[in-house]
Amino acid sequence: MKLPALPLQILLLAMLLGSPPSLYSQGEDKVALRFLTFPKQLERQSVELLTGEGRTIEVEPPSNELSKTIRVPRMSSWVFGETTVNEDGETTFNTFGKAPSLSASNQLLILVRKGDRFEEGIEIIPVDGRISRFGGGEFFFMNATTVDIGCEAAGKKFAVRPKSHYIFDPEASGRTAHFTFYFRKADEARPFWSSRWPVADYARALVFFYHDPQTKRLRIHSIRDFLDKDS
Repeated sequence: MKLPALPLQILLLAMLLGSPPSLYSQGEDKVALRFLTFPKQLERQSVELLTGEGRTIEVEPPSNELSKTIRVPRMSSWVFGETTVNEDGETTFNTFGKAPSLSASNQLLILVRKGDRFEEGIEIIPVDGRISRFGGGEFFFMNATTVDIGCEAAGKKFAVRPKSHYIFDPEASGRTAHFTFYFRKADEARPFWSSRWPVADYARALVFFYHDPQTKRLRIHSIRDFLDKDS
């Protein structure tokens, strides 16, 4: 017996419901991206970012400043890696790291390398790049160490756990704010850095705590991002 044909709308609905989840978004929605890699490196390295099924772009994240802005299709996840071709001409994308995308139309992607090279693995930290969320005079602290980092600044105290980040607004009335940092050893907080940093509504700061690869001592790497006055 011949079965009756299903309406086209039902067939399309069945195809959509049966489709597996994808990393790729639909439509022409674009996201503005800037990049930064850490720890500090002398020479830039390139890495590929997936921008669609079978499509990538090559980026060179700096470590001493934020990269220039690029616009890419909105993705549900940011995936970095490398495209390789075998002897048979077959293409494979090797993933070095990935992280869920934010809903923001402007994002900072911080690539924390697990070794000297991207191929050794990447932890990706997406940050809402909109000035309304991370604006002038604010500080982004990233703790890439294995110990708790405490801070006293502008009459406030806060802590940054290992492998986590924190955005701090000193709300300073002057042009500078004094910061004192501590690390936890057993149940004791030991000071290891004290400095006065500039605070301005036209710049924001990114500060990274890490262990020196050679001495294992705590180090700080900081950069300033000067904002577009028209933003």
